[in-house]
Amino acid sequence: MHHDDFARTVLYTWTTREQIDALRTSQRLLVADGDVGERSPYLRALDVLVGAGHPLAAVLRDHSGHRRRRYAWTSPLATTLGLGARRYGDALVRIDLAPDALIVAVRPHAAEPFVLVDMSGKPVDLAVAVADPGRIGAVYHVRDGPDDPVAFREYIVCNESKVAEWSIATPAIRARVDADIDLLESLRRGDLAHLPAEAVRAPAAASWASAAPRPTPLDRWHAILAFDNERYRPTPSNLAAVAEALRGYDPAGAPLVHRPAVAFPADQLASHTAQ
Repeated sequence: MHHDDFARTVLYTWTTREQIDALRTSQRLLVADGDVGERSPYLRALDVLVGAGHPLAAVLRDHSGHRRRRYAWTSPLATTLGLGARRYGDALVRIDLAPDALIVAVRPHAAEPFVLVDMSGKPVDLAVAVADPGRIGAVYHVRDGPDDPVAFREYIVCNESKVAEWSIATPAIRARVDADIDLLESLRRGDLAHLPAEAVRAPAAASWASAAPRPTPLDRWHAILAFDNERYRPTPSNLAAVAEALRGYDPAGAPLVHRPAVAFPADQLASHTAQ
């Protein structure tokens, strides 16, 4: 995963068994409203960008079709330990975005904070998303500026009408978790087993911009990551801890695949854009 290559169809989000139960009952993937509770770094970034006059920021923050969100990443292993002190849960949801969805990259500290692509990675003019917000399926949000205490990145799924399907407890999810465990075990005994101390301490975010011409195993490890924190430094003990967390994966019930039939609302931006 790199800033110049972020179009992905399949995402994963960790959650709790209780939230899986609620998801089975409601069959609504996106329920969390960012205006309830503490504002996330993503919403705080949008607040600043709205203040700077970026129309796409107002769309992402204030349009009713983008106000319910779920945070995700491209692989289970990269977020299973969490960013902060607490993990997100042991249950896993797979999200498949619609093939015609658009993805917005938001990098608040970049000279151009917004980049828009289709699912093939082809650039799309930002005016397209402003004029037709229903085409936006997800946001690739990056915090790697000088004022960010820990660099991290995440996907925000923000439009259920652009979710082709979501699933829980399927054989495909189990297979992906098992593949991630196998990868971690291979890395901690092989390519990443004997790194010098300076390589172990190297910041992952330095590898996020673009793929190296000849990437090393460490470059590839850094490119997987969502969080540039200590628990994901590639020491054998850290890799073993990630694998152990993955072994605690909880299917949380029987397999379920749901294909949402949700229409994107046609109303204009909400009236609270002065937040």
